[in-house]
Amino acid sequence: MSFWSKVCLFLIIWLRGRLLCIWFGLVTCTIIIYLRNNVGYTTEKSVLNEHSPTEISILKSNDSFKKTLQIYQTSKKCNDAMLAADPLRSTIYMIGRSSVFLGDYIDFNVILYNGYDKPKNTGGDHLRARLYNDLLGAYTPATIFDHNNGTYTVTVQALWIGRAQLEVEVLYTKETIITAIRLRRTWDFSNILAIFSYKNYTDKTTCGPDNETVKGYSKESKLCNFSYWNNSQQWFCGRPKYPLSCNHWRAITRNWENFTRGMNTCEQQLNKRDRRTHIQSNITVEILPNAIDSANRTTFEETSISCSNYNITKLWFKEKPTGYYYKNKWILLHCKGLRSFNKECFRNKTLLFWGDSTLYQWFVYLKNKFLAVSEATCTHGQGWHDYQRCNFNKYNMTLSFLGHNIPVCGFKRKNLYNFFKSISFEKVIESESENNDGLLLVLHLYAHLQQYSFKHFAAHILEIKTSLKRIFKTKTNIKVYIKLPHAYRRLEEPIWKIRRNDFIGFIFTHIMRNIFKGILDRITVLDHMDSTIAKRNLDIHPSEEIVREMVLQLMSYTCTDD
Repeated sequence: MSFWSKVCLFLIIWLRGRLLCIWFGLVTCTIIIYLRNNVGYTTEKSVLNEHSPTEISILKSNDSFKKTLQIYQTSKKCNDAMLAADPLRSTIYMIGRSSVFLGDYIDFNVILYNGYDKPKNTGGDHLRARLYNDLLGAYTPATIFDHNNGTYTVTVQALWIGRAQLEVEVLYTKETIITAIRLRRTWDFSNILAIFSYKNYTDKTTCGPDNETVKGYSKESKLCNFSYWNNSQQWFCGRPKYPLSCNHWRAITRNWENFTRGMNTCEQQLNKRDRRTHIQSNITVEILPNAIDSANRTTFEETSISCSNYNITKLWFKEKPTGYYYKNKWILLHCKGLRSFNKECFRNKTLLFWGDSTLYQWFVYLKNKFLAVSEATCTHGQGWHDYQRCNFNKYNMTLSFLGHNIPVCGFKRKNLYNFFKSISFEKVIESESENNDGLLLVLHLYAHLQQYSFKHFAAHILEIKTSLKRIFKTKTNIKVYIKLPHAYRRLEEPIWKIRRNDFIGFIFTHIMRNIFKGILDRITVLDHMDSTIAKRNLDIHPSEEIVREMVLQLMSYTCTDD
């Protein structure tokens, strides 16, 4: 029996005999339990204990995930940076002729050498490759096979007529990936702080998803429990000093000064190679028209199946790149997508985005598109953190955005306590009417969780899955989409290969694929890793040109091209 349950029982026994007193005792107990659950003092167990044994096995280790990470998790710190793969010393050569036909597959061999000019005999380095022609606005990513002996096979399809240049990078050495994963497994959230203020009183305390870790930093047995407002992740902060209380939470701050404190000299040296990634080559491919093609096409198209009719479960298990750019428009290969903006796509629909500032870009793009052709009634907020909603009368369409929950970048509000109570996508969806053609929910988690232990990302996804299963029972006409991580490089940020390593996006995708088992056929995957690799996207916030193609992909799975 918990401490508060004992207090309640004691009060009822002590006050027994008078109905009025019993009533008083029950009311008092109710208030105590409410304060415990909602205002925030807690001694609860950590997040993993909230899940069933089956789900814990997914969180801690599932077979596929272990296989993906095994080479990195079992490796030791590097001791000699010269033993790592050196792109400047490595070589590429083409298998076969330099002229091919439209639709052909082209293979290249890559041999990695270390800093001593010796060929590597182990795998695990992360290569990226693409064919491109800037004049044509044509870009396609390659698939890469690791032979685990220092050699790699790069395979790419010839998808347009004309010339194409090959680019291959050793974006992350094996040693860099090992470092990035190790630091995330041991990171304790110690640089995330809650700021409490009231009148002239101010205090800062450490926060995190694991109550035992927070207790260790705060030296308090009782904490502020903000889990009830954080929705998809438990969240605790140290209790501020009297007269401040958990209700006086006003801001979140964070920095990453100590994130790389565990790096040794070898790891630091490798991460100074932040722009030394390209393997030098002058390989150009000439792509010729296919002699048996009577249509005289200039680009390759494999299917006529509409994306709106495609088996969406297959999207979770792609075997080759999803598409390519031609004239700076993204062309899907597995299904026929929309090539231009279709305003009728969202008529009589309610579209809700829940995510970060990169998904907010989609909201802004669509908002501006529809504001140009329709009057609207909009509620405005302070950027992506706040709930925003627009009703477009001409199309009977509602467009909404909710910022995702903690952890997020630092910001402040007059009352954060109330702010996080309003960010539940499940509550917003429940409040929506069934009187329209459908509800569309687009979810995205990535950048703000990218530097944390994978188990905490998995905990988020587990809670999201639980919410979705409840939603599916009551909202039969809802369509759910997951925007997967995209590629980017924060070149202006020190040690970006560790702190902003977008290889983590592949791991996050793997976690989601495993946790969402059982409802994969209810979730449409919006995969933009291929398109952002093909374009060699650098900014965490892609250009409007790339955002346009991302939104068109969402529309392709939602509507038919009339």
